[in-house]
This record gives sequence, structure tokens and C-alpha cells, in this order.
Amino acid sequence: MNKKTIFSLVMVLLLSSLSPAQAGRRPRTNLLNNLRFGLYMAENNLFEARLVLRLKGEIGLAAQQEQKIENLMLAYEESAIRRGSDVKVLELKFASLLKGNRIDRREMEKQAREIGRLKTDLQVGHLNYLLDVRDVLTAEQVQKLDKMQEKFRGAMRERMERKGPRFPLPPGAPEDSEEEPPQE
Repeated sequence: MNKKTIFSLVMVLLLSSLSPAQAGRRPRTNLLNNLRFGLYMAENNLFEARLVLRLKGEIGLAAQQEQKIENLMLAYEESAIRRGSDVKVLELKFASLLKGNRIDRREMEKQAREIGRLKTDLQVGHLNYLLDVRDVLTAEQVQKLDKMQEKFRGAMRERMERKGPRFPLPPGAPEDSEEEPPQE
């Protein structure tokens, strides 16, 4: 696989995680968890529609498959926007319950359970969407995407080995060497 394809895979992951920032909103605080979830899903042969559509030439996606994946993506995104806004509204109502002089425990519990239910529905909807996208692909196409991803992971491992850890270790933290840390 060439460097251009690897770069495209990285950019798709980064751009999809930064979409709230591009829309003028503050990025979510759980961005890292979202990236991990996406990588976990991709490791299990579940790929986002945008990634599949960007790599349509490399995997040999037919026009009919492309149209079906686009329709799935649009339907999922519409649903996710609606559900996400419902969660935000309930979170605002929940926060307002805490501002009163008297806190109604039953109402807070009811609101918290509803927020949790909606968030679970969002995650289940996302999983079903990914499974639907995978069902549109042939076994060979899934295999090609998986091979591309393996090469991408290998390239990332090599890059990490060359550059070392991205963040410096805190003072006094033991390093991965055989040497003993200095005694104080």
C-alpha cells in the first residue's frame, strides 16, 4: 500500500474526530474515547462509511454499493443529530434541576436514566449502522480494507518506534531501559 493511502486513512480518522471543532463548536472532552471506539470497531472489520467511500477505488466499490452506503450514512447522521440534540436538551434540564433550592431526587433519577437510555440508543444505532455498511461490502472488499488497515497499523508502529513516546515521561518515572533509576 502506498503512502498516499496510509495518509488518507489517518486523515479520515482525524477529520471525523474533529468535525465538532470544524463546525465552530468546542471539541468533545471524550475525543480520545471516541477515537479508541472507532479503532476498536475498525479492528473488528467495521468501517465508517466515509472511509469506505474515500477508498472506493482501492476496494472496487460498485456504483450501487456506493449509493447504498451514502444512503445509510445520511440516514444514520440524521438520526444521530436528532438523538444527540435530545441528549443535550435533557442534560440542560438535568442541570437546571440542580440549581433549585429543593432537589427532587426522583426527577433527577428519571432524567439521568433517560439520558443514559438515549446515549445507549446512540451507541447501538452507531453499531447497527457500521454493521449495515459492512453488509453492503463483499468479503473481498472487507478483506482489502482489513489489509490496508494492517499496513497502516504497521506504519504507525514503525513511526512510534522511531520517534519514541509522544509525551515526555513525568520526572522520576522509570524509563524502559535496563538501568536502575538514580537513588536519592
